[in-house]
Amino acid sequence: MDDSFPSKLQVWRGRTAVVQEPPPDARAAAGPVEFADRLYVSEALGSAPRTAQPGEAVEPYSLQWFLDIENQRHSRHGRWIPRLLEFAKHSGETLLGLGNGLGTDWLQYARHGAAVVVCSSSAEQLALIRRNFELRRLDGRFLHAQPTALPLESASIDVVCVSSLLQEAADPAAVVAEVYRVLKPGGKVLAVTAARYDVDFWFHVCFPWHRWLSGARPAADAGPARYSARGLRRLFAPFVEHRVYKRQLRRSETPHVWRWLPSSLLERVLGRLLVVKAFKPLSAAMGAHLAA
Repeated sequence: MDDSFPSKLQVWRGRTAVVQEPPPDARAAAGPVEFADRLYVSEALGSAPRTAQPGEAVEPYSLQWFLDIENQRHSRHGRWIPRLLEFAKHSGETLLGLGNGLGTDWLQYARHGAAVVVCSSSAEQLALIRRNFELRRLDGRFLHAQPTALPLESASIDVVCVSSLLQEAADPAAVVAEVYRVLKPGGKVLAVTAARYDVDFWFHVCFPWHRWLSGARPAADAGPARYSARGLRRLFAPFVEHRVYKRQLRRSETPHVWRWLPSSLLERVLGRLLVVKAFKPLSAAMGAHLAA
């Protein structure tokens, strides 16, 4: 496929198809089909692109492609996401999205009435996020900048949603400090990151001979950084009222010996992701006033 984007986009409004050209920056961001498939699997929480009938293939980066990802992420494999990330609770507020992905979560806030600002250090990723918003006719502000140097005024944001960024950041403490700076006193941060004590960790602890036979390292020792609930609270120490949740586990990923347990319990003990919610203290407003 020479161009992963269709030459024109058909966005359906009722029974009328509105034809529009894709934005040039988004078309430039298109990669090979294999790259699109990797994006799909990552954003859809491990689900592969659906197999279409001959002649009905879903074009990568098309509206239907983004909708398929959203369905897999929010309605099938991550049903906890809309409630725990509070999509419907921030109407009228300014929300900053930081991290990786295709903006599938962040556009839900815009759909529910929030003013969404997205910041990414990758121009290609930002172009795809912007495309996702524009295909849904949703407004957003898109900034190409490092998460440790946001081009935003201090105390200008009501909510920050950080997705899959802390585990890959070279200096996560600097990211958290910048989130703290741009949040208004009393503002909330919602951060999603990889859990250290997930199903793979406990499988290797309880069944060590599998690791010895395969020669594999524990998941917590390989790849991006992973956090415990205590580590997340320590990282977000400047904030108050911390709450940490563990989520995201398919029953098929659970060892057979544990599958008789309720799914909700397994997810809270063995889940792959941690979600932390915390607030910037109201006292920060007094400190800023005294500093001025």
